[in-house]
Amino acid sequence: MVTLVVHLRTWRPYTLWYIGLVGLAGAALAGTGEWWRLAAAWAAPTVGWIGGHYLSDWFDRDLDAIAKPHRPIPSGMLPARTALACGIGCLTAVVVLSIAGGWRTLAVAVAAAAAIVSYGYVLKARGIAGNLVRGLLGALTLLYGAALGGSLSGWPLALLTAAFWAHDTASNLVGTLRDIDGDRAGGYRTVPVQFGIRAAFTIAVALYAVTVAAALAAGLAADPGPRQSAFLSGLVLTALAGAAAFTVAGRRRHPLTARAALRAHEILVLERVWFAATVVALGLGIVPALIAVIPLLMLTWWTQGVMRSGYEFGTRAPAPAHR
Repeated sequence: MVTLVVHLRTWRPYTLWYIGLVGLAGAALAGTGEWWRLAAAWAAPTVGWIGGHYLSDWFDRDLDAIAKPHRPIPSGMLPARTALACGIGCLTAVVVLSIAGGWRTLAVAVAAAAAIVSYGYVLKARGIAGNLVRGLLGALTLLYGAALGGSLSGWPLALLTAAFWAHDTASNLVGTLRDIDGDRAGGYRTVPVQFGIRAAFTIAVALYAVTVAAALAAGLAADPGPRQSAFLSGLVLTALAGAAAFTVAGRRRHPLTARAALRAHEILVLERVWFAATVVALGLGIVPALIAVIPLLMLTWWTQGVMRSGYEFGTRAPAPAHR
């Protein structure tokens, strides 16, 4: 039982529901109605996401030993070789399964695997390049679903690919705001470590504005009808949730604390599930999107509340993330 809990913590269940929904959104945009394609568009990115977390923790094991010794690998609860094997196994499974979808799905899967490895091995510690590669995973997941669905054409898909890239880069930047002291101690040259919180926050806000603008353009480029209306209405709620997250991170007069940065990111984690669901509504309609998103939002909210603070901070009180 203890082993299962350790692996579940490594999976970060509060993030799993988002990436599968993005893959499903890509397949929905492609117009496929085949259940196995929709299921595969959900499942393959989810398995890859789990593999990415294993590898991320393996690459970060020395950093976590300094900043987050309570995590599974530095605490000794999860052997490093086990995490590495699980990560490689998950990514290999995705690549093998992607062969059934054709050369386009295989190409996207290989690109995503390369992004995961390059991010963890080199780029996470190299500032904005790392954020961009990490954000690229959301865009590649959308393209994976679309390739599996049979179509990579159309302005809505192109614009939404840009929107997810900008969105996930912004979200990743907000995530770095809670880890400044640990990243600095470990020699990671993230954007807030190099240039300060204000610069990282400003870049994240600008990228989020690109997200909303690109998504709006995609909605306006889509065929008029109930699905377009559902998407545009959902996008309004997406933007409001995003504004709330950045308000939490930006309104503080005192130095931003790691817990405040985490609260902002927690809102974005919920917001992005809704955002992905709006794209599902654009492809499949509002009823399937609501059937999917309501339980997933509840699961995301619950698992964040139960697991996330402990995974990020353990039992220690985190130091302020100084400007």
